[in-house]
Amino acid sequence: MTKASTKKPIPVSALAYRPRDYFGRYDLQAELLTTVKGRARRALIKDALETGQTDTLPDFVTTPELDAFDRQMLGRIHPMFMGGEFLPKRKPKEIEIARISIRSTTYDVTVLYARLVGQRIHYRVVDEYEGDTLAEPSTRTSTKPLTMGVMIDFFTTAWNLMDCLESNFDQDVEEMLGFFTAESEFYPCIDQTLREMVLKRF
Repeated sequence: MTKASTKKPIPVSALAYRPRDYFGRYDLQAELLTTVKGRARRALIKDALETGQTDTLPDFVTTPELDAFDRQMLGRIHPMFMGGEFLPKRKPKEIEIARISIRSTTYDVTVLYARLVGQRIHYRVVDEYEGDTLAEPSTRTSTKPLTMGVMIDFFTTAWNLMDCLESNFDQDVEEMLGFFTAESEFYPCIDQTLREMVLKRF
């Protein structure tokens, strides 16, 4: 008779934390917040989810990708509404794993996508500038979901958050911390973890 496992679960805040799966069944929140591209539209969705009023949202808010006309109309309201709207099209069955948004003029967004191909998970980091802000490697594969530490290392190697912050704010850490946000339905502590890394670095 074998002893019951006494291995403690890894907390979601640990770099060693690994999601069980990326491709399971999703609730409404995960479905909307891993498919809708626009940063501002996601904020509206989050507010509606918290108040139970998602049925009142216009269709253009919850549609994953806007057409050129709707993007143009949003941009006329304020450039900040453009954030995320120019990300490349997702491949079939590809989902968003994590995103980092910055408070640039157009609130640019960089995203980590993943999809299952055979027995391997294929990842790619994408930006809103056809890859112009990225470095290699911006793609990789794995047989199971990445730990948070490995995911962050891969993501921030392809898109260098630290260089972005330093080039904009030199050593002004307070301004750095106010310049970005990170989100993930699979790694709930990504924003907190990146902030701790910025504090340690600068």
